[in-house]
Amino acid sequence: KENTWENAGELPGAGTAGSSSVMENNSLMLINGELKPGLRTDVIYRAMWDNDKLTWLKNSQLPPSPGEQQQEGLAGAFSGYSHGVLLVAGGANFPGAKQNYTNGKFYSHEGINKKWRDEVYGLINGHWQYMGKMKQPLGYGVSVSYGDEVFLIGGENAKGKPVSSV
Repeated sequence: KENTWENAGELPGAGTAGSSSVMENNSLMLINGELKPGLRTDVIYRAMWDNDKLTWLKNSQLPPSPGEQQQEGLAGAFSGYSHGVLLVAGGANFPGAKQNYTNGKFYSHEGINKKWRDEVYGLINGHWQYMGKMKQPLGYGVSVSYGDEVFLIGGENAKGKPVSSV
């Protein structure tokens, strides 16, 4: 069984692209993602790894960004653990796309500008909280937890340009 791929179970709900994921001990978090072009989900799933299988639980949802009515969800967000707190930062979405989709507009992001995000959220005592902002809006990079630090590597800025910073 070495060096083989195996099926560990099925994702709950629809599949996503651009989700962020982070693992701690036997718990895997799958954070938001894109359901279809321009339409994100704000759902965060937690899976428990046991006996070579994942058991998925609907965990929670990110709160709305300050000043916004609803959380659109994120694609390309960064995530990692710092001092026992799960952090989610950055990413991008199309504010208003979720409402358009609800109203039957299936090209839900048509006419809406993509927004790169700079918000940081933390999961504290089982509740998501807005923690502050990054220095700049950024998404679609790589995040790595190391000790109590989370490194954000590369990505794309609000102008859609690649960045090389860590």
